[in-house]
Amino acid sequence: MKIGDTVKIKECALVPELVGEDAEIVDMQIQEYEKCRLHPIWAKIASGECRGKICGFREGEVELLPKGDEAQNASNKEERKTMKTKIIEQVEEILTDVATVEEVVEIERVTEEAKGKILVELGLDFWVGKTPCWEMSRCPEAVRRECPAFKYQSLPCWEIKGTYCKLDDHGATGIDTSICQICQVYKRYGHGEPRRIKLFSKGIDTSLRSLAKGGGSEHAELRET
Repeated sequence: MKIGDTVKIKECALVPELVGEDAEIVDMQIQEYEKCRLHPIWAKIASGECRGKICGFREGEVELLPKGDEAQNASNKEERKTMKTKIIEQVEEILTDVATVEEVVEIERVTEEAKGKILVELGLDFWVGKTPCWEMSRCPEAVRRECPAFKYQSLPCWEIKGTYCKLDDHGATGIDTSICQICQVYKRYGHGEPRRIKLFSKGIDTSLRSLAKGGGSEHAELRET
């Protein structure tokens, strides 16, 4: 605590009616009162009937109140805590009514999709310290501009729906990860973990579905049909 800080009065034996009021610290020094009590904190009462008066308090009789952004952050934290509690209660209620394997699978799918969206929002980069898939596969600029693996680098390519490599010339939806099993990228960085789509609805437009090699290049080019 320091001069200028705002505190809330928790205890006050001499003036009990001050409990719960706010006060601003105006001095920090030990002063003796009636030869028996030490008051290292002197604060000007900021609310209530005693507003404007200066009183002495001991350390445990006041608590520091957050300022400005700190107060807002504390409020936001409490709001998130309350929301989290409500969400947990809702999820528990839903799970109580689950009766089939299909319902369990659907819940898992929705959960994985939510996790993917959160990772994207956090902006975490899976490829830090790694050679990204678009470099290992030598994807041309046209593919990089469209492929969600390049756009959403918070997740590995095998967890994103509609990446360029998952599409074929029949307009696939881009959720089949079987090709990933033989991919050099997954072999290097997948560590044999299950290949589950976590980020949905971010894929290449499947109307751009024909793949062709142009000019003898080893790079795949994307063209409209």
